[in-house]
Amino acid sequence: MSDFDQYLDHFPVGLKITIGIPVPSGDTFQDWAIIHTIDEDLLSLQLSRDTLPDGVKIHVGSIVDIRAGNEESGYACRAIIVSEGYRREILLRLIGEIVTSELREFYRIDAFLPIKYFISTEQSEVKLKAAWKEKREVRIAAEKERKQLAKKPWERQQEAPSTEELPAEEQRDDGQWDDSGEGGDQEQSADDGRDHSWDDVIPLAANISGGGLRILLHHKFEENTLVPVEIYLPIEPEPQIVDAVVMVAFANENYAASKQFNRTSYNTGLKFKFIDERDRDAIVSYISNVQLKRIRQLREQYLFRGGADADQPPPINPADRMKMALKSALILSFVIISLLIMVFYFKNYTENRPKNEIELIFEKGFGEYLKKSGRTPPPGQ
Repeated sequence: MSDFDQYLDHFPVGLKITIGIPVPSGDTFQDWAIIHTIDEDLLSLQLSRDTLPDGVKIHVGSIVDIRAGNEESGYACRAIIVSEGYRREILLRLIGEIVTSELREFYRIDAFLPIKYFISTEQSEVKLKAAWKEKREVRIAAEKERKQLAKKPWERQQEAPSTEELPAEEQRDDGQWDDSGEGGDQEQSADDGRDHSWDDVIPLAANISGGGLRILLHHKFEENTLVPVEIYLPIEPEPQIVDAVVMVAFANENYAASKQFNRTSYNTGLKFKFIDERDRDAIVSYISNVQLKRIRQLREQYLFRGGADADQPPPINPADRMKMALKSALILSFVIISLLIMVFYFKNYTENRPKNEIELIFEKGFGEYLKKSGRTPPPGQ
């Protein structure tokens, strides 16, 4: 059964569904709606209310969640709003799979991401969780220090700690914070603030979601193995590194990839076991932004193709217009000169063309006749 058939089977016309609309605070506003029409992955529905509460807005390109069923046998899917009509009738495009798990765990995309994974002989959940927490705390502290060093000296001085909290080597003779010397070197070493340790990490083709990821690995992990991972998310305004511990859900050999790389490869499914919820939200936000960019590209390519200016040629710049005018003038001059040459040639040929033999015989005989009769022959005869 294709995705379109699954959409039609799970979201028929007239079905009452629950739609989850994200709000700026990070929560989700729940409302119900009725499905009007469905065409492949395009879904038209009517919201239950004409006016949404304050702070809840629907925009073209927004990603929403739709649910159907009940708590025991419910299912859900993600959708992107492609248009908004009268009285809150909206058109959505269904994306992703229909699943029964937590909403933010199933919406996934394919992307190339730098990913580090570590083969660990330690499989104790307690120890791995403690190591994961410690690693995350160290990274957060290092990130705060990096941001502090990236500030200008006068900004750091405004946030300078009290002299009681400073070691003696960081105080000047007057007991104030010393913001010179090594501090300046640290600021220079901060450079642009990026973690350059990821520059040499080759991105992997990954299918990622808020619940886990699927990647192609050359190392085979056994099912239920716990694996520490680091994921580099190229999000704005600055990249973010996600620390997590994943559990191997499956590891199946990919024969096509093994033949291509001359090395055994495995399609490996990894489910997040330990991950901070803020990192999970960062993954979901990254996925949403990527999908939104793709939707905008599709809209530019297809949605506006039939506009008023679609059949009009693109504007011509003045330089090209001058070249075209000069070329047209040269062609016109050539045609006019050719016509004049032809006119003069045929006129001269008509007046001075050589006479044929019949004309010569006739003129000779006519001249002799005039002489015999005593008349004067015309000139030239």
